Amino acid sequence: RETDSDMGHFRQDFRFAVRMLFKNPLFTSAAVLTLALGIGMNAAVFSAVHTLLFRPLPQVREDSELVQLYRSWPGDVLYGSNSVPHYQDIRDRVEAFDGQVAAWTFVTLSLAADGRSERLLGNMVSANYFDVLGTVPALGRGFLPEEARDPGGHPVVVLGHSFWQTRFAGDPSIVGRDIDMNGRPFTVVGVAPEGFRGTLPIMDPPIYAPLMMQRELLPGFDFLDARGNNWLNLVARLAPGTTVGRARESLDAFLLQVGEEFPDHYDDSGIHMVPQTEAGIHPEMRSAQVGMSAVTMVVVGFLLLIACINVANLFLVRASERRREMGIRLSLGARRSRLVTQLLTESLLFSILAGGVGLLLAFWAVGFVNNLTLPIDFPVSFDLEMNRSVLGFTLGVALLTGLLFGLVPALQASNPETVTALKGDSGLSRRGGLRVAGWLVVAQTALSVVLLITSGLFVRGLQAATEVDKGFEEDNLLLASVDPGLQGYDRPRAEAFYEQLRGRLEALPGVQAVSFAARVPLTLTGSDRGVEIPGYEPSPDENMSISYNQVGSGYFRAMAIPILAGREFGSEDSAESPAVLVVNERFADRFWPGENAVGKTLVTGGIERTVVGVAKTGRYSTLGEDPRAYMYFPRSQLWTFGMTVHIRTSGDPAELAPLVREEVRQLDPLMPVADLRTMTNALGIILFPARLGGITLGLFGVLGMILAAVGIYGVMAYSVTRQTRDIGIRVALGAGRGQVLSMVIRRGMALVGLGLVLGLAAAAGVSTLTAGVLYGVEALEPVTFLGVPAILATVAFVAIVVPARRAASVEPMRALRSD
Repeated sequence: RETDSDMGHFRQDFRFAVRMLFKNPLFTSAAVLTLALGIGMNAAVFSAVHTLLFRPLPQVREDSELVQLYRSWPGDVLYGSNSVPHYQDIRDRVEAFDGQVAAWTFVTLSLAADGRSERLLGNMVSANYFDVLGTVPALGRGFLPEEARDPGGHPVVVLGHSFWQTRFAGDPSIVGRDIDMNGRPFTVVGVAPEGFRGTLPIMDPPIYAPLMMQRELLPGFDFLDARGNNWLNLVARLAPGTTVGRARESLDAFLLQVGEEFPDHYDDSGIHMVPQTEAGIHPEMRSAQVGMSAVTMVVVGFLLLIACINVANLFLVRASERRREMGIRLSLGARRSRLVTQLLTESLLFSILAGGVGLLLAFWAVGFVNNLTLPIDFPVSFDLEMNRSVLGFTLGVALLTGLLFGLVPALQASNPETVTALKGDSGLSRRGGLRVAGWLVVAQTALSVVLLITSGLFVRGLQAATEVDKGFEEDNLLLASVDPGLQGYDRPRAEAFYEQLRGRLEALPGVQAVSFAARVPLTLTGSDRGVEIPGYEPSPDENMSISYNQVGSGYFRAMAIPILAGREFGSEDSAESPAVLVVNERFADRFWPGENAVGKTLVTGGIERTVVGVAKTGRYSTLGEDPRAYMYFPRSQLWTFGMTVHIRTSGDPAELAPLVREEVRQLDPLMPVADLRTMTNALGIILFPARLGGITLGLFGVLGMILAAVGIYGVMAYSVTRQTRDIGIRVALGAGRGQVLSMVIRRGMALVGLGLVLGLAAAAGVSTLTAGVLYGVEALEPVTFLGVPAILATVAFVAIVVPARRAASVEPMRALRSD
């Protein structure tokens, strides 16, 4: 007998739901695993989105009070770097920050410790860096105020926690020890706290060194007093009581002051401020991050909805089996709301159990992502975590799914016609159940279309990214980076080292060409210089800073970049010869349209240079960039110590990697070799977002299609079972097997067709979100929008034919006796 207390009802419903779990283990397993897949994928994706977009910076005090500061120029340059004097002026003169402004940048280091030499990408930071971020070292100390003065006078470092653990086995006595960096001793004064990554959440720097050691860490350069050399990132903490709006006003006033004092450096430039909580990995990538996150969350949401529909179908079948039970209880006076509550308790118990299993899947997925190794030497760490926010999200999703898949079957099961249920005739209930089943087919098909089209667009985007014309040939190309300057070489000794290395490498079997370059295209490195073109008058908002590279003789042959006019660099382009450069075709068309660019002159860096060649326009920063102007300088005339060797081979370039390392060791046993990999592997980082999106969404698409096929089959099988009596009557009246088969298929495919139409309309809207993260693919890409419905319609047809054939084989007398 039903009790009158709510708690008593709940205990009774809960015990009954537990009994139902164990009564039908096959049903329970199918429902729980189907839901767990959807819930687990949602939890894992939410963990990634939360980490990259919403999680506070680890080991940083009140990051909501932090802002990032960038130089801005006309031509949509919003995120430019800052010079040291510019940084110092903001720190000392902008009251909104009360001196709490820190600077940082990446720096390549050569580390020798415990008899082992290696090359690292560390951080060079201002002495107040840890203080501004409110970070307390795990061991030792951060940097002292006096270490912000006296350039070159304080050779000290703080180690990153992960690097301390892996390189020095977590030795607490490391504080106070000397390590050799760039050929000179640096004293370890502290170890950063575990999890600390500064303001870039995916990077895990191994070493932090003081900004005042720039000349020692970057030999051959002197940026400390150069206001025009912008190379630093700035982060500032708002003074107590200061708003972001007030800080912007202070920066505007500051710009007016320094503009009057240094008009040549602040003409038409500004300061762009971004709150740290809105920066993500980098403000310039924010829209792509948000777009990718939104698309992925929508896709896994659809996967969960498809799973819910499948489970709803299972519950609907079970509800039809329990209609006699519900009819008896209603006839004995049970309230319908009481029955709905009981059935919802069952579905919620299922969903919570599925949520637990889903969490196990999510933990596995998060661990898999955290252990991914990117094809770069940067210290990248995703550090996804299943924190309280993710657990709360998972619980909410589990409860919501319990309501989604449980409510309709609960209403359906608790509303049988009492008399007909007791008599064993459920005609009205049958028709209601069929209507629900039909809408389940429509919904499942529509959601599957959206899921598969989104996945298909990413797969097509990945294909387009790998096939785009990059302007050079990536196959049979080996790269290796060395930097004699980090080993204390002066320029003459470094030039001799490079020439000897070139000769050794050219003598290796299978080597066709060898050259050097300061930068590798499409590997997230770059720099630009302002240019003046005689006779060319730029528009007021035109950006005259052009990206460039410093390359050695034979570079264009090694990279297989066509020279369209003139020549490439040769041995005649020495430091003492007339200043020259090679420009790309886009540069020539922009500044000398319709003319021969060879022989033209321009001024950059205060030096007049003559164009000696025009190269084919390629891709330099991103695969999706518009064609843009680019310059190449001979490395002998724009010297830099660090170079990447480019080796063109006739066979597999990876086979030469150990030989290249050995040749460098023969010249200098302590010279570290970094980024030793093929060009194909080097391009992996620029393709990583597309590959990750394509693989992940492709997996979701396959899972969605499997769930859709199973779901459509289940719904149609249920529909045929409920129509057995009607089909028997048709057969008894003379309907042939082919007519019955055709009728069932027509009804099923009509529902699938409606779902395809609705799904295509929804997919057209969702696909616009992907436009910013796809390469060379239109939002309404015809192959995907035509191919996906065709594939899904075929899968649905197969799923419908099986129960349709069963319906066509029904025996009339047996069907008429069935309920």
